[in-house]
Amino acid sequence: MGPLDIPVVLGSIRRNRRSGNPARLIADRVAEAGHRASLIDLRELNLPLYDEEDASESHPSVVRFRAAMTNADAVILVTPEYNHSFTSAIKNAVDYLRPELRRKPVAVCGLSGGALGGVRAVEQLKMVMIELHAVPIRASVHFSDARTLFDPDGTLQRSEFVHRIDDMLAELAWYATALKWGRENVPIPQRR
Repeated sequence: MGPLDIPVVLGSIRRNRRSGNPARLIADRVAEAGHRASLIDLRELNLPLYDEEDASESHPSVVRFRAAMTNADAVILVTPEYNHSFTSAIKNAVDYLRPELRRKPVAVCGLSGGALGGVRAVEQLKMVMIELHAVPIRASVHFSDARTLFDPDGTLQRSEFVHRIDDMLAELAWYATALKWGRENVPIPQRR
C-alpha cells in the first residue's frame, strides 16, 4: 500500500504552550517515514464549543476538522497534561467526531513538565477513543521534562525521542494498513 494520511492534532491552545515543538517533530517524523503529514493546531482551528447546535455543526472549522479526520488513515493526538488529565480543547474537538475515527488507529502522545510525560492524560484520552470506536494503540510517546526538552529555537535536546516517535509510528502504520484493508474488505458487524 502507498503512503498513509496521518494528521497530528496539537491539543493545546495556550499562548505559551510547550506542546507545539513535540507536535511539529512528530509531524516531521511522519513525513520522513513517507506518509502524508499535516499538523492540525486546535488554537488556529478555533472550534466553537460543542453544543450540538446546527450553527456549530456547520461551522467552517468543524467541517474542515471532520474532513481531515474522515480522510485520515490514522491519527496522532498530542496533549499536555492539565490537572492529571487531557486538555479541554482536545476533548471539545473529539466531541465533534462520530464516524470519522471509527475503526481507525489512534496514537496518543503526552507532555508534562514532570517525569511522567503526561501518562495520565494519555491513558484517559485512550479511553475516550475507545468510546468513539477508534483503535488506540499501546505505543505512545511521553515527553517528560517539557521545559528543557527543546531549546528556545525549537531544537530537540534529547535525541532518544526521535527513536521513540519512529517506533510508535511504525506500530501506528501497521495498524493503519491492516484496519484500512479491513474497513474496505470486511463487512462491519451490525448491532441488533
